[in-house]
Amino acid sequence: MLWIFLFSVSLLAGLYYNTLQIRRENHLLRLFAVSDDSDMKIVPPSGTVTAVEDDGEKAAREFVAQKENGNIDKAYNLGNRIADVFFEENGLISASCEAALRPVVLLQRKVLFAFTADAVLGEELPSVLAETVSQQFSVRIQKADPDLYDKVNDPKTLSYYLLYTKKGRPQPADMGKAFARLCAEEKEEGLCALGECLYREYAGACKKMIEETKFC
Repeated sequence: MLWIFLFSVSLLAGLYYNTLQIRRENHLLRLFAVSDDSDMKIVPPSGTVTAVEDDGEKAAREFVAQKENGNIDKAYNLGNRIADVFFEENGLISASCEAALRPVVLLQRKVLFAFTADAVLGEELPSVLAETVSQQFSVRIQKADPDLYDKVNDPKTLSYYLLYTKKGRPQPADMGKAFARLCAEEKEEGLCALGECLYREYAGACKKMIEETKFC
């Protein structure tokens, strides 16, 4: 039965990775499409709004509205700020735990942080702002460390967290289990506890940065 589980995990991971890539590519296309607001015609010349509006048009209208009120610039700044914390991440919980400094655990801390940041952004912000922040966060990682970027976006790795979140928003205890499993020590209670604490720490830090950004 192990092959069935592995096949399911791989399938889920592939679907998530493809969805993530499509979302980011579509977001970039929308950014490009509205980069010059003066050429964009949202309302027809007759002055009547089109009755039927596709998802791309809705996203473009929302982007323009968020850009005009200053939220897009704030989103880029937030993405940069989250990236700074990602690279410098070494909270009190991590620093006080010897196991957290082992190489395999150090990498999984980065994976957990990236997953947590994306989850919190999706919960706390409108989609256009969440995608803008996430895109800027990803761009910073890719430019600074392409290898690390590939590792934190590895669909097989992310699938472990997705298996625990498919029924709803992430739960700290489940994130701790996935973290320990990725560290190859699923039954290690200390790593489960560490993963749970790190998730709480990362989620709290991301929520605080969102609040401090003061979106309109």
